[in-house]
Amino acid sequence: MKILHLYPNLMNLYGDYGNITVLKKHLEDQGFDVTIERKEVEDSIDFERYDFIYMGSGTEKNQLVALEELMKYRRFLIKYIEDRKVVLFTGNAMELLGKKIDGKKALGIIDFETETTDKRYTGDVIVNSPLTGEVVGFINKSTIIKGGEEDKLFDYEFRYANLKDNEYEGYHYNNLFGTHIIGPVLVKNPGFMKLIVKLLVEEEYREIEYPFEEDAYNTTLSELRKRKK
Repeated sequence: MKILHLYPNLMNLYGDYGNITVLKKHLEDQGFDVTIERKEVEDSIDFERYDFIYMGSGTEKNQLVALEELMKYRRFLIKYIEDRKVVLFTGNAMELLGKKIDGKKALGIIDFETETTDKRYTGDVIVNSPLTGEVVGFINKSTIIKGGEEDKLFDYEFRYANLKDNEYEGYHYNNLFGTHIIGPVLVKNPGFMKLIVKLLVEEEYREIEYPFEEDAYNTTLSELRKRKK
């Protein structure tokens, strides 16, 4: 099984490379040989070679560099998604999936637009989806997202500090997942990790317990619920 990590030197904030490091271990536990290939700006990419594509967070400047580069492959990425292959974009990489970022054309895969503000929106969150159960994490952004509710991934249960733009978070289309949540989100959330693993291994999936991951998740969820009260 092959994982494509897009632009890891460019989009490398918040330690979100941990998502694919731990995903690799889970897939190996399922009995698969797993290779992670890292492609940087101006590298040639053949999307069809990969089973899973991941991109993490970057600075606002690097985000636009990544967008310009990825636009060259837009039709190939769209085909990959329409073929129901698995994709995860976290942090502000998610914003590339929308129609526009500050009026600049983006990938246009999901019907939302991103506007940069002069404020920074940060805080811990609990969100929920029938696909994943409750998900915990942290959001750090300076943008407002408008539109695309029909493709929402999560509903908010709790959000700390000044996160106020929508009642929902992230997007889901076919097997494409986009979320602002960092943490890293797969590492901190066994339900989300299990969903991605199941999509990748399909009928070969075997139930495996990860008690330390479950304990860490339950502790975080419990502490955030105390704040919710």
